[in-house]
Amino acid sequence: MNKPYLIVVTGRPGSGKSTFSKAFGDEACLPVVSRDKIKEGYVHTFGKPHTSLSPQANGIASRIFKETLISLIDEGVSVIAEAAFQHGLWSQMLEPFREKARIYIVICKTDDHIAYDRYIKRGLADAKREYFHGDIGVDAARMGAEPDISPYNDPCIEGAPTIYVDTTAEYIPSISEIIREIFG
Repeated sequence: MNKPYLIVVTGRPGSGKSTFSKAFGDEACLPVVSRDKIKEGYVHTFGKPHTSLSPQANGIASRIFKETLISLIDEGVSVIAEAAFQHGLWSQMLEPFREKARIYIVICKTDDHIAYDRYIKRGLADAKREYFHGDIGVDAARMGAEPDISPYNDPCIEGAPTIYVDTTAEYIPSISEIIREIFG
């Protein structure tokens, strides 16, 4: 049996990875499993804001995300996994998949200030975002604090090709080009 594809889409908050993942999944005919969407479903269950939940809520959402991916890959389903994890978390999470799947890393990139601006605008424009995610940076910006743009450590997984996509305006390379690179 051919190994399924595990296409990891990641990048810093505001880099455009959710929008890209959805468009990529639609064009490539692949399901997208989003760690943030799993977290939102988890928060829905309790009917109260993320900030009112147990401090373990993020860890629980990440565990469910990983278990969902394992189930799909074990059943031979190729999938797109989307989350803002940095190198340390992705390298640990992807270890069980190294023998089971053909892993590709797609890193969404834009200028750090553009990503931060997108992140803040999205959070301020959508009250649901804060309810489900408790974005500390958005709350700080609302109170006039200066941006804290911490570095994002791109995941680097041995044996997994990495594709960088500029998400500043149109996708460079395009989704069609990335599909050709991955699937031939």
